[in-house]
Amino acid sequence: MHAITEPASGNANQAARAAWRRRVARVGSLIQLAFAILWIIRGTLATGWPGRLPLALALAAGTAALAAWGTAATRGLAPRPSGPEARRLERAITTATIAQLAISCALPVIVSAAGRPDLTITTVAITIGILLLWLRARLATPGHLAAGILLIAVPGALAIFLASSALTAAAGLATAAILTASAITGFRALATGTLGRPAPAA
Repeated sequence: MHAITEPASGNANQAARAAWRRRVARVGSLIQLAFAILWIIRGTLATGWPGRLPLALALAAGTAALAAWGTAATRGLAPRPSGPEARRLERAITTATIAQLAISCALPVIVSAAGRPDLTITTVAITIGILLLWLRARLATPGHLAAGILLIAVPGALAIFLASSALTAAAGLATAAILTASAITGFRALATGTLGRPAPAA
């Protein structure tokens, strides 16, 4: 009996991971684009460039259009997973995401109190990078390994050499670019069937 149930349990776990990999590729990509829009606007406005407001709005609109494309291209490809194994994974993913969001909300207050509000984007980007690396390790999500490393390394390196509005601009635009590329990777992997297809409804 043990020899029969153990492979069945392993198959259920693999199926749950595959289902959540697809779910994160869709929903996670939409969340990444929402953050990207925020950092595009903030980063562009901090540049001091002439016409920065219309430029920020145009870039944000373009990113929103990508989100609309991704939503349409992946509709029906990542239903919410069900079953005991899927619920266990959902609890872990939800806990990790809430922790990242809570830290992201606290960091602006902390760095502002320390007299370095320009570190807000850098520190939040690092927390997102850590979350993406965790998702990659847990689910083998597409694009998250490169994005996670870059979200930690690039804003961190910029913080060494830049400060004030220059740091806000550079970190904001770099973070937005990394998140956008990661989101496109997730959408494409899901839309092209690289991540498999959900089982037909019974």
